Amino acid sequence: MSGDDEELAGAWQQLCERLGEIGRRLDAEPFSGWGPHYTRDVRHLARQLVLALQGELEHADPGSPSFHRYEEPWAQWGGPNPDNVYTRAVVDPRATYRVTGNVAGVRAAIFSLVEGDMHLGRYGVFAEKTLGELEVRGDGSFVLWISPDRHDGNWLPAHPDARYLLVRQYQCDWEHDRIATLSIERQDTRGVPRPEPAATELAAALARAGDWVERSVEYWCTYVERARDGLTRNAMAPPGTPKGGAPNIAYGAGWWDLAPDEALVLTTDRPDADYWGFTVHHRYRLDSGDFANRQTSLNMTQAFVDEDGRIRIVVSTGDPGVPNWIDTEGLAEGMLMYRSIGTRSRPVPEARVVAVGEVRAHVPATHPVIDAAARREQLARRRAAVLARYA
Repeated sequence: MSGDDEELAGAWQQLCERLGEIGRRLDAEPFSGWGPHYTRDVRHLARQLVLALQGELEHADPGSPSFHRYEEPWAQWGGPNPDNVYTRAVVDPRATYRVTGNVAGVRAAIFSLVEGDMHLGRYGVFAEKTLGELEVRGDGSFVLWISPDRHDGNWLPAHPDARYLLVRQYQCDWEHDRIATLSIERQDTRGVPRPEPAATELAAALARAGDWVERSVEYWCTYVERARDGLTRNAMAPPGTPKGGAPNIAYGAGWWDLAPDEALVLTTDRPDADYWGFTVHHRYRLDSGDFANRQTSLNMTQAFVDEDGRIRIVVSTGDPGVPNWIDTEGLAEGMLMYRSIGTRSRPVPEARVVAVGEVRAHVPATHPVIDAAARREQLARRRAAVLARYA
């Protein structure tokens, strides 16, 4: 065995040992320990490994870039928005890249040059364009250039610290809004096959993947625990933009803490914004729940608006029989976050804890009733729309 082969074998062994140690830490603070969250925590760790290996082994070469789709229902980290389709590609700030696609039927998108992942301490957002700022041809096709020198047409200026092109597409009407398929080419390596990784390169990639998993699991658990400490129970805080967030996106949050027979009724004016939505984020993992199979989120096209122009949302474990139910998936507590982009108003939802059986007394008489059959139909259509998105 050569020295490089020995290094690679050692890197694989170290990754396995590192994952074992992370798994052992899940049964102690700040994690949930044994109990209702433990199975979810272990599954989350396994999913983090999938994400990290995909990112570091298959999509990490800026000389032969490709878009990596992540934040799917079965691969989440860092509180994803269920209304977003997230893709990103690595870039070399010294090189020129050409991004192409067709955005006909796409509701909204944000193209950002970013430093990296928050849990790795890389918060920078260096250049950004929304879909509305791009020059798009009549058939929906477009070209976006990324380069250190100014380029004609759509252009994002490269930055020495920018390592990813991150694209967020917003799919509000899950059954009808189109998702663009994007491609990226580095101009000086266009058409050149990607070389097979050397043993030393693969060893380094395995080490980076292990670091990504460990720091992600630790960071987001700590992040959500701090949020839990800072948020008032069963109330919603005013929205703002956190460090590392896109500047044209506003976030607000609250922490539900409910008995099995209780519900949190939120009442809010309809935001004047290009997009708005609500979603759960679970304790310890900051995931967004099983949003393909359960109604853990609602957005501007999904939510029912009452005759007075206000929106009533009910957060509970038991089904309250209203259209705007957000399902806690049986968890007694967690974070509820609301987001908006292109916002021109920032209403703060009012919140009240009531018995699940008394929810109807806190909504207008004309508010619809959703029976078991209607709920099943609602969830079946939701699941079909999400799976079609990632087909």
